[in-house]
Amino acid sequence: MRQGIRGVMGAGLAMGLVALPAAAQGVALAASDPVGIARSGVQVAYGYSLEAASLNPALLASLKESRAAYLAAGMELQDAQVSLESNQKTWYSSDRNRGLAGFGAAFRVAPALTLGLKLDTPFQRHGQFAPDAPNRFMGDALDLSGRRLEAQAAWAITPGFSFGIGLGATHLRFESGSVVRLGVPLDPTQPTSATNPVSGVVEQGVGQSGSKTLPSYSLGFRWALSPRWTLGLVHQSGYKTDLDLSASLRGGMLGLYANDGMSAPLLGTATRAAALLGLTTAGAGNGRLELPSTTTFGARQRVNSLITWEGDLRWTAAGLQVPGFAQVGTPSGIVTPPATIARSKGHLGGGLSAEVELGKFWTLRAGAFVDQASVDEALVEPLVGGSRQASFSLGAGYRVWGGEVSLGYQFRQAKDQDVTSLDGVWSAAGFRATGSRTRVEGMGHLFAIGFKRSF
Repeated sequence: MRQGIRGVMGAGLAMGLVALPAAAQGVALAASDPVGIARSGVQVAYGYSLEAASLNPALLASLKESRAAYLAAGMELQDAQVSLESNQKTWYSSDRNRGLAGFGAAFRVAPALTLGLKLDTPFQRHGQFAPDAPNRFMGDALDLSGRRLEAQAAWAITPGFSFGIGLGATHLRFESGSVVRLGVPLDPTQPTSATNPVSGVVEQGVGQSGSKTLPSYSLGFRWALSPRWTLGLVHQSGYKTDLDLSASLRGGMLGLYANDGMSAPLLGTATRAAALLGLTTAGAGNGRLELPSTTTFGARQRVNSLITWEGDLRWTAAGLQVPGFAQVGTPSGIVTPPATIARSKGHLGGGLSAEVELGKFWTLRAGAFVDQASVDEALVEPLVGGSRQASFSLGAGYRVWGGEVSLGYQFRQAKDQDVTSLDGVWSAAGFRATGSRTRVEGMGHLFAIGFKRSF
């Protein structure tokens, strides 16, 4: 018993030490079911767990039951904020909540072959800022999500070694929005020129959206070194596609200014701006969407009949890239947003999870995971983020009705990051960054409840 207590204390201490230097929220979700959420996704070597098989299909071969299934539902919440040092004002994102659903099933068709099916949400990122937020010219809205359905199979090469594969499809959905300013000439129906100069600028929102379904796969193995130690490895595919985006103007004019981009406009500018917007069309930006692959290695130890822990290392490949923001066309030419969201770099993450069996009915779970930064600090922005990341989670399971009811909760807190590239002034001469320091922060919650039963 003392050995078990020391194991729990050691795992908890390691989680705390790992999590101290970092905190932020990213695009990927830990899991879509309460057990995976409670473990912070640290479970690629966790045998005897149908929920863990959603990440590593090779674990299907280790299940004690010949048939089992789980169903889960929950909520995912995200909140980002930007604070401008020059005026001490803070803007918070809206569009924070999303529903979450998960499903998994396993069927043993032969002593060495087990089939499975899973439905999950591997990533999700969303948020929208107010029209006056300092980052609006760099993008003020984003909604990126993926829903994945895969058929799985696992082969037990030996009682201690199994190989698994998952094949399916992922439905990707993307939306983004930004704000641009257009020069308003004296005659808005004609291009600007020396005889038709700009007499003010008008601010207008523009958005775009698109979706696509792409194939996906996962490959993994499980190796039980002994009754107490198990190793696992899984590779999950990335996605690369060109979305067919549709763009449109968002609402009416957001503001009207003189040529300096700050002062009140001259008389008559409003009428000319309305005429100009009537001749303005929206066009989609570069539709390239890329989501990187991940490779995770895990080691699990069953300390005793009560306590099990696992440690994972995950490599996320370089290449997270979202489409460029929409642009607008006027009689004077094309107006494009002044920036695009930076492409990510490869990075390493690590995490720990622990599970404690309390008698015949209760199971307690906890986990933590930390990721390195995926972009340079100067390129961090509130829509996608990219700074160092961490998550902390808790959960419990209760055996009832011939199965198990589980709850899982995860808290994500964004590392404060100061940048100087978000705030800017857009005048008749174009956009220029002010260099004002802006603090980017964020937090998130992930919650799910589910029921698993064997048949």
